[in-house]
Amino acid sequence: MDDLLDATFLCWKSCKIFFDRVTHIFMTKMDDLLAKNAEHILKYRGGQTVKSTVLDSNPSRILLNLPGGLTGIITKKEASGFGVGPIDIEVGTDIEALVIDPENDQGLVVLSLRRASQEMVWAELHECLDSERIIKVKITEANKGGLMTQYKGVKAFLPVSQLTPMNYPRVDGADAGEILRRLQEHVGKEFAVRVINADRENGKLIVSEKAAHASQRIETLKNLRSGDVVKGQVSGVVKFGIFVTFGGVEGLVHLSELDWGHVSNPGKLYETSDKVEVLVLSIDGEKLSLSIKRLSDDPWKEKVDKCKEGQAVSGKILRWNAHGVFVEVLPEVQGVFALEQFGVSDHTELKLSEGGELTGIIDKIDFDAHRLILRKEETEKAAE
Repeated sequence: MDDLLDATFLCWKSCKIFFDRVTHIFMTKMDDLLAKNAEHILKYRGGQTVKSTVLDSNPSRILLNLPGGLTGIITKKEASGFGVGPIDIEVGTDIEALVIDPENDQGLVVLSLRRASQEMVWAELHECLDSERIIKVKITEANKGGLMTQYKGVKAFLPVSQLTPMNYPRVDGADAGEILRRLQEHVGKEFAVRVINADRENGKLIVSEKAAHASQRIETLKNLRSGDVVKGQVSGVVKFGIFVTFGGVEGLVHLSELDWGHVSNPGKLYETSDKVEVLVLSIDGEKLSLSIKRLSDDPWKEKVDKCKEGQAVSGKILRWNAHGVFVEVLPEVQGVFALEQFGVSDHTELKLSEGGELTGIIDKIDFDAHRLILRKEETEKAAE
């Protein structure tokens, strides 16, 4: 009996040794095979951009056939936002997406079409910044600091200071409410702009309309001369005159240069966007002084055509102040006597009647001030 047990034990031990050797050889071969195949299996990393083909698409997700035999998934959230949604993509379409998670709980590679699109757009925006390329954007909203817009899904800011003169909100008294109202008028409009700051890390994109027209402005100023007559557009109406823009530059037509007659409210004569012709009076860097009235003959000259220096005239007293006594010599023609001719230094000491008549001699015809400088006859006789 003992001999039988010994024989059985020896047999079992021999078999175990045999099977252990066979198992070792098999496992070694399998490890070698897996190691060899692993060399051909692609490993993805977060942030990597991958080109793939759509296997299946429904309103909630997209399945992708990735290089290396792996399957990728894009959720609805990561597929939309750039004009693309899961339901819009057909099976067989080649797309480029960004790896979010190399392997989720289901063994799928999680990707984002939205983030890949963002990366490509930011790359384009940096190229625009470097090359100074002009792009077009649509204004989506306005705030007190400027205009909000977006380029291919990336939000951008267009500061008030970067608007061209035509779109700059010129408001008397810098009324914040009125400035915002003017800015809101641009919502929905398309602007040509240049990228002046593209900070991908902080998601900060700033664009400039003014910079997009810089070359035009430089060329205009280079060729502009005092005395030139140009056609422009009213870009702003304020109490002290109007602003006119042309060729990317802007100039001021002062109140005194609007019309030969007296103008108290420019808004009654002009509105923003009105087409006007102006004369360039002076150029100081980018500061232009313009005139509208000087493009026509001064009607006052015709009114005083028969007036001569030394001529005796009479006029109705209109008013008096620190500058002198004003009389109406002819319709729309005024003359002025200096206060000292009345023996006073303060106009409040004058004993005159409005509507009364004064006679004097024309001492000078002041065409710039549209005024006759008069002296009293008594002054002339005293001098004799």
